[in-house]
This record gives sequence, C-alpha cells and structure tokens, in this order.
Amino acid sequence: MARTFAGTVAFVASLVCSVSLATEDAESPMFAPEISGPWWQVAGDPDLGEWTSPDQQPVDFGVWQAADGTWQIWSCIRKTKCGGRTRLFYRWEGKQLTDADWQPKGIAMVADPALGETLGGLQAPHVILHNDVYYMFYGDWRNICLATSTNGKEFTRYRNTEGRPQLFTEDTDPEDWTNTRDAMVLKVGDTWHCYYTAFPKRKGAVYCRTSKDLHTWSTSVIVSAAGSSGDNAYSSECPDVVYHEPSGHYYLWRTQRYGPNAQTSVFRSRDPLDFAPGTDDCLVCRMPVAAPEIVRIGDQWYMAALLPSLKGIQIAPMRWVIDDDWVRPGQMRGRAVFDFDDPIQREKWQRIEGDIEPIFTTSTRSNFHPPQQHFIGTAESSRLPGRPDDKQTGVSQSPPFTVEADRYFLLISGGGDREKTYVALVTEEGNEELVRVTGSGSSNHFEPVAVDLSRHRGKTVRVRIVDNATSGWGHINLGGVYCDER
Repeated sequence: MARTFAGTVAFVASLVCSVSLATEDAESPMFAPEISGPWWQVAGDPDLGEWTSPDQQPVDFGVWQAADGTWQIWSCIRKTKCGGRTRLFYRWEGKQLTDADWQPKGIAMVADPALGETLGGLQAPHVILHNDVYYMFYGDWRNICLATSTNGKEFTRYRNTEGRPQLFTEDTDPEDWTNTRDAMVLKVGDTWHCYYTAFPKRKGAVYCRTSKDLHTWSTSVIVSAAGSSGDNAYSSECPDVVYHEPSGHYYLWRTQRYGPNAQTSVFRSRDPLDFAPGTDDCLVCRMPVAAPEIVRIGDQWYMAALLPSLKGIQIAPMRWVIDDDWVRPGQMRGRAVFDFDDPIQREKWQRIEGDIEPIFTTSTRSNFHPPQQHFIGTAESSRLPGRPDDKQTGVSQSPPFTVEADRYFLLISGGGDREKTYVALVTEEGNEELVRVTGSGSSNHFEPVAVDLSRHRGKTVRVRIVDNATSGWGHINLGGVYCDER
C-alpha cells in the first residue's frame, strides 16, 4: 500500500493531488524503479506489554504525514497475544522521513467485535488526506473498513447505515473466507480507486473499486492476477499503485513473499484498471522487498518495506531509471549458448553422477515459464511424470564452450541451498569452479542471474548442475545460458 507525498507537508497522487489518465501513444522507454541508496531502520519489534510475544512480527503498514508535520507509521503486528487472529495496530512517529529509529508511540487500535470486526483481525492500514480529513482504510479480516481523523494521529471509526465501519468485501459465501485486505487508495481524475487483495477459493488477485465520495464504492474488477507471479492465496498481497508522470504509466507493486527471500512484482499500464491479469504482458521487474510503500517528497522518491527478519520496517531512497536491459517477459536478451530444443545439442549433455533421468524435461507441473520448451529440472522424473521427486540426486554437465563476453545470464530457479543445489561454471577439465549460483528456494519461475566472466574471457568452460539434496526444494532448474554481446 504505497503513499506518495510531495513538498514538506503537501501530499501528491494518493493524497491531495489527482492524476489524469494518460492517452495512449507510441511506446515510451521502459522506466523501472530502483533502490538508489542504503536502507535505514525506522521501526522495530515493539513492546506490547502483556500482549508481547517472541514470535510477533510487524508486517503490512502505512506511512503518512500528520497535520503537525510529523511522520506516522502504523503497522499490523501479527502473532501477538491479543487473542483471535492475533493482530493489532501499533504506531511510531518521526520528525523527518529520513530519520532513523522513530519513536514508539504504543498500541494504536485493536479490533472491536461489537462493530462486526474479527477479534484480532486488524490488517494493513492505509491513510489519505482529502479536504483536511484523514481517511484510514484497513482490513478487519473479512472486510475493508474506514476510520477518519482531523489530525492524522487519533482515528474514529466511520459508521455506515448499520452503524459499522465496513465498506465492502469480496466475501460472498459464508463458507468461503476470502480475507479481503491490504487496501490502498489513489485518485485518478475525479474518481477514487481502491486497490486491495483477496483470495476467493484460495486464488489471490488484486481487485479495484471506484468511488466519488470515499464511502460508496462500485462493484469490483480484477486488475492483476496470476501470470508468472503465481495465483496462490498470497501471490497478490500489498497492492500499491503510483502514477509516473514522465512515462504516463501507472505502476503496480504486488508482493508474493515476505522474509529473507522477499519478492514483489512490479507492473505498468496506461489504464489504472488493467494490468493484464493472467499474463506477464505488463510485468516490468521483480524487487527483493515485501509490502513496499512508495513515498514522494518533491522530486525525491522513497520506498519503505519490511525488514527481511520481519522484526521491523526500513526506508531507502528510490529512483526511476530507463532499463536498457528490459525485454518482454517470456523472452531473453542475448544469444543462447545452447539450443535446448535441438535434440542433437541435448545429447551432448552428460549425467556424470546420480540417478536423475532424463537430464532435460518439458514439464509444465509448476510455473517454470522457460523461454525454450526444454529445460533442465532435477526434480523432474520419467518415473513420476507430472510429479516432482526431490529425493533423486545427481550431477549433470554441458559440452564445453568458450567465454566470449564479459557478462552472461543464467536462467535459474528451484532450491536455494548453495552447498547442495546449484549451477556452476567450471573449467573444461572440471577442476576449478569459476561461478556458482542457486535458486530462491521458494519458486520454480525462471529468473535471469547475471554473472561476470570478464576475468575468464577466452577460457573454455562447462556448465555443471549439482543436486545433492533430498528434502523439500531439493532440486535446481536451469532454463538456459545467454551471452550478453552488447
């Protein structure tokens, strides 16, 4: 749920200024967001008194500037001892966005079951400023709710016609809990857009509803879902949309994973209601962050995100760069060193250890999305077609090739154990390892990993695929080797 700010106390895009729809024109350069400086920690693991738990984690949060100019963070703290779904809101305050270690201000809000909120079910606060009123959108485990404030610090729940704070939900079947949550609001022209996530039938997606008054909302549309980012219940969390004026595009952040292997996919579109759900047509890049919040002060952009440890919140400067390396997803920049779809070339690869059979596969059991039909997957087995077998182990090796460029890309996915599941480049004789890379340990979707071989130009090398693991994610996948000839 990103916030965009401008000036010292003025808010842009999601706060006071609206943005207009861009007209479609010739394809603009591909701008991509990039972290441009070091992170600093602003919030940590708070003291909740009797509700403190060693397992608690600050997760989805909101960042905004209060009426007195101070900066506020409210975070959903999960796995506490507050009961029910274990979640509540905690508040920190900073004098400047760029300050480290903001002052803890205590528990800010807990769920009120008397108003229809799920006990311990508060999720993902997001605040905008409109006509001198602060509007906080939040989840109560099943619904998107609303609270308001005049100073941006103390909030009072909105009351609908039933005297409750709920605005809307994707829950249509009492037996199908969809966890409607993670709201963020952006004004486009004279219309408010509320983006949020839910997972009917355990299929996650980013939804949007529109409103003229922030109280009455339209029916929902799915604006982003599935594709290589996945479609499980947690594949579309923390949606955030900002408008990038130089390119005339809206950018959507959509988180898949928290923690040390955090992943958020970024999409762009000229239409704020259509980021090509079900495809990768609008995919720009992936960032190793979780639950990002985008903040803008004047011309400077910032990103707030969760610590990899899930024990606090951090902020870093962000910038927009023209990504000359960008290619449409499903393609790959550079020359393929090996044609995996050529049976003659495939025959030149050898299994030198183990029982993995065959070396190459065309498996579609997971979200591999290789650029060629064939790839190497050490869990794919002729004995168990369509099912993974992480217990098989082995080492395979490519025919030799000569290093002709400074940089190569290896398409990698699968297990993340650098000692047991990895791809290496070795000398032709195999007695020296030059490069080792591994997967994320939580996804089979192929990602390009750039390797610097400038010191090894002219050497004859081989690709070696090693799988010595037998537990979960005990496999490694190689989708190709590409030479960057620029």
